[in-house]
Amino acid sequence: MKIAVDCYEVVEYSTGVGRVIDNILISLIEILPEYNFFVFTQEKIEKYHGNNIKQVVIPSNRGYIRWQNGPFIKKLKEIEPDILIASNYTLPFFNRWKSIIFVYDVSFASHPEWYSKREGIKKRYLVKKSLKRSTAVVTISEFSKNEIIKNFDLNPRKIKILPLGVEERFQRSSVDNIDKWKEKKAQKSKSVIGYLGSIFNRRNIPLLVESVNLMRNELPETVLYIIGKDRTHPPQNIEQLLDKDWIRWDSAMKDTELPLFYSSIDAFAYLSEYEGFGLPPLEALACGTVPVLLNKTSLNEIYQGMAVMIDDPNVFKIKEALKTAVTDKKEKQAILSRFYERKHQFSWAKTAYELSLVVKNLVS
Repeated sequence: MKIAVDCYEVVEYSTGVGRVIDNILISLIEILPEYNFFVFTQEKIEKYHGNNIKQVVIPSNRGYIRWQNGPFIKKLKEIEPDILIASNYTLPFFNRWKSIIFVYDVSFASHPEWYSKREGIKKRYLVKKSLKRSTAVVTISEFSKNEIIKNFDLNPRKIKILPLGVEERFQRSSVDNIDKWKEKKAQKSKSVIGYLGSIFNRRNIPLLVESVNLMRNELPETVLYIIGKDRTHPPQNIEQLLDKDWIRWDSAMKDTELPLFYSSIDAFAYLSEYEGFGLPPLEALACGTVPVLLNKTSLNEIYQGMAVMIDDPNVFKIKEALKTAVTDKKEKQAILSRFYERKHQFSWAKTAYELSLVVKNLVS
């Protein structure tokens, strides 16, 4: 049995889609040792080797859609897989194989104002076409499932919810390593509010900056550490917004450094108006850092009781929530205790097992 897996997004600095399929795949190949996996990537990934896995490297310099519908589908025709796992929202135009497609959120359909007209139309068309032609659809929360049904009129029985997991490497770093890290980042003796993720308008970075600035009136040693690329639309002047001596902005971070980042900050702010799941707050919790979230969409579903929640994205309420996460030790311990009680629910092995059942159902 041959399984082809689109791992286009798995690269050195993987985010979102790349990290999800990478974590699932590692467990899936162990769960299904009798299946042969053909993994398609842009670059060589050293860990993709074993008796039942073959990596096919197809370099890309023309974008995902051209890669998917050019060299990728050409290789698929040579291999003739029994199942294609499409991890990045769309199927090839002329897909002829049984397919499992991952759709994480449909913000482009629910909120077209967050996208350029051209990008929004293209994405809605491609995803709609792919959803209809897929054999099974995987998403990551009840919220996203309902959004897919609402926006694309898809049969609910076709959709499987696979909650995301947290890797074991996301654990609290030692005090010595945290101190060295903060000294390296010029944040020693500071209270650090952290954010990690692509910078979209829906994630309210200007509100976060304003709230931290307000917080500094009471706690002057508070600083903000932002990690993520500017992908705002309509464009905001993020460079000017973050050009302050109490803000550090890195566009990316090595994957190996993420546990130290999460461990070294005093609160993790993720003020998103719309998320399919929101993986960074889960990783922050695993490293002993309390997230501050908007009480909306999947964040409400996934993180209720495991975060300081804000019902209204108001600068004063955000400031108070951040202050609670940083200074209220009793509340912080209560939140972390609730997370540890539920941590077993967030397992990549469990996610991979659920996906293996979808695979087996398609070939039975």
